[in-house]
Amino acid sequence: MMIAPLALLAPAALAAAGPASCPDDHARTMTLAEAAAAEPGLCVQLEAIAWNGRLYADVGAIYAGASIAYRGDVPGRPMRGGPARMVFDPASREFVDAGNSGAPRASMPQWLHLTALTARCTGVQCAAEAAPTLDIVGADRVRDRPVERRLRADVAPAAWKLRPLAADSPWTARFSAAADALFPALRSGDPKQWVPLLGGRWLAAADRARVERLLGAQASPFASALRAPAKLQRVILGWDAATLDAGERALVDAGQEAEAIVCWSDRVDAERLWPIAAFDADNRPGRPYACARIAYSIRGGEPQWRAFIDQAEGGLAEPQNRGAI
Repeated sequence: MMIAPLALLAPAALAAAGPASCPDDHARTMTLAEAAAAEPGLCVQLEAIAWNGRLYADVGAIYAGASIAYRGDVPGRPMRGGPARMVFDPASREFVDAGNSGAPRASMPQWLHLTALTARCTGVQCAAEAAPTLDIVGADRVRDRPVERRLRADVAPAAWKLRPLAADSPWTARFSAAADALFPALRSGDPKQWVPLLGGRWLAAADRARVERLLGAQASPFASALRAPAKLQRVILGWDAATLDAGERALVDAGQEAEAIVCWSDRVDAERLWPIAAFDADNRPGRPYACARIAYSIRGGEPQWRAFIDQAEGGLAEPQNRGAI
């Protein structure tokens, strides 16, 4: 009697068989897109980037926002792994190194080699009912394959999520004036000067302490920008219109509310290095620029603005060997 390979079993039988039904040597090798389109219950192997609870086919998919969800904590289905074994941490919903459980669990995008069962999402946590998802059976980190951020030259301008404000936009002068006031306050190092611009009494104590540490840290991107003796490069970036919903777009067009990201750099080649997505304006150590987000409102006829210093420990790595320093 011939026994069919487990990867070729009917999906219902495969799903019912449990974790043992998805051994590495019987899994079908697929791309993430193929796995997302496959019928539920199929045993697959693939490589993908895991970040913030989502799987991406490649770095370009991160910038395009194209991803599928995964589940790493399916009851009764313990994960397995090889030499570079990763385990799922339910608290952060990220994969972490099984041999280094005490390491900080920063949200670092990472390439993983995955063995998984295709599935469909059901329940209140689904972005869409019956959306494709993967039940992870095994995960191993792909070594020596960093996930690096994209530079302007890597992506067509039409695909940039952040772009410089138009010179003739009425918002350009407003954000420029706000940035002119913000930078000297940050450079002073005196909280009495910068705290009022970051919300004053509305700035939480924890955020104030975090910003104070960031401004004073040697590894912070603010270290070189705030102490640069030469003239700094500066850019004011707005969100691409396609990323705004109808309500946000209406407020911008009516001249009532808008947000922008202002970045400073002491690099002579800063023009090619500016972030093209908000998640790259994260003030991560090693960035060649320091950034602040400014929210501006003219509701009621009185202009008001507040700055935010966003920060992330994770994020995409800075590109290596990509031109002049």
